[in-house]
Amino acid sequence: MEYDRFLARVAYEVLRLRVSVDVAFKRACRGVCASGVDERERLYDMARSFISDYVKLSCIAGPGAKPRDLARLWLSNPNIEVGEPHCRLSISKWVYDKLSTLMGEGEAYAMLEAANRRVWWLRVNTLKASVESVVGSLEGEGVEFEVDPKYYYMVKIMKSPKPVRLLRVVREFKAIPQDIASAAVVEALNPQPGESILDACAAPGIKTSLISMLTEGKTKITAVDISGRRVTIMRKLMRKLGVPDESLEILVGDSRKLKLEKHVKALIDAPCSNSGAIAKDPGLKITLTENKVKYYSRLQKEILANITLHADKITYATCSLMPEEGEEIASYAVETLKAKLEKPNIKICRHGYKNYRVSNSICRLYPHIHESEGFIIANIIPA
Repeated sequence: MEYDRFLARVAYEVLRLRVSVDVAFKRACRGVCASGVDERERLYDMARSFISDYVKLSCIAGPGAKPRDLARLWLSNPNIEVGEPHCRLSISKWVYDKLSTLMGEGEAYAMLEAANRRVWWLRVNTLKASVESVVGSLEGEGVEFEVDPKYYYMVKIMKSPKPVRLLRVVREFKAIPQDIASAAVVEALNPQPGESILDACAAPGIKTSLISMLTEGKTKITAVDISGRRVTIMRKLMRKLGVPDESLEILVGDSRKLKLEKHVKALIDAPCSNSGAIAKDPGLKITLTENKVKYYSRLQKEILANITLHADKITYATCSLMPEEGEEIASYAVETLKAKLEKPNIKICRHGYKNYRVSNSICRLYPHIHESEGFIIANIIPA
């Protein structure tokens, strides 16, 4: 295999077609990669590392360098060092400068450095298995892990002899790869048996299934997503995860325009730039733009404005490091929608960016503090 050509193809898919590294890898692999698991995993790790270093390589080679040139440079010296902080982190300068202004340069660097390291979390699916049985299975497969002391159903994977997705408990849907920050969003919602809950941007349904799990299937959930394809996938996944059919209604719909009966609570896990998930998809480091952030910020406001008509309490969250998708949305809720903020009562929480009035009324989860993806969580009480 010509590795430089292969890596350049992955980069093309990410840069030009705006797909994730996972999708780019699958497309670049067609007819090229060996079928053996070990070899594919080696190539996958290589592709992820190359894309993660793409900005750093561009700093060295200059803006006119082609993907194949950068691939050759990386293959010849994968541990090459550079001077500028944003180049060392392999992140766009505008992202580094923005976060440095919000947090201070030292903490911004620490956060982005941590965001480059993926931490694998599993959520035990107690709809199908006990924590004890899942832990026993992990031990049997030689996995090194820690059960989280704050959330009994969350397990941090320290070391695994095989890819997490291939572990027995994952293949049997007894455990689900889910970041602890994502679980904290549902904890902030605090679902209770008997409540009616609207999940406004639901697919693929990982948080939906956690709502059901925490209430033992005794909550009536209306789950909505704008994508018919994703809703089809979600329906199949919910059955595999053991979510009771009678507790869940799944609809295709645009949450900016929904007209439904009022619910006790709503969850808005809003579409966003995903800047908090660069460890999961390093391609985000090179496709994230200011215009993308602005687009999602407008979309989030439209969704929130409509959902305030449909619930007595809303938990709003995005997997984003950008204040336009966090603090500014919470401010919009207060100043424009005349809503109130109620600080989420969750076990892992830090304040938002300090130069926003709403900072102490919301929660942010940070990669360098919580070993999680970057998330913002706000509980909003509509007027």
